[in-house]
Amino acid sequence: MHDLLAAVTDVMLDNGNVDTVLARYQVSRQEVSGFLSLIEVLHTALTGVKPSRRFAHRLRQDLMGAPRMTVVTRIRKLPPRVQIAASIALVAGFMLLARRRLISDARLQPATEAEAAI
Repeated sequence: MHDLLAAVTDVMLDNGNVDTVLARYQVSRQEVSGFLSLIEVLHTALTGVKPSRRFAHRLRQDLMGAPRMTVVTRIRKLPPRVQIAASIALVAGFMLLARRRLISDARLQPATEAEAAI
């Protein structure tokens, strides 16, 4: 029965003659008429969908057992000294950016106070 349904489905998808397949399996059209209508309905209702590259990549990693390489996992794999140095560099960078912003705000503030006095 499985082979019959597979063959009938393939012939219907190729718009071929179903009667030749039914004759090969020695089955009457009345016996499989319910299956034929079901196959037609499924063919029209179901459309092919291609997964995104990102989904396919994640699925492959999950199935292969490969760990996901995120920024946190990459940092954790570094030696402790490098982790400490990277942390210090990150904090120093934020401090320099904050200092630069405070200095630029301080320079703009006297100008706005002078404009308000006029």
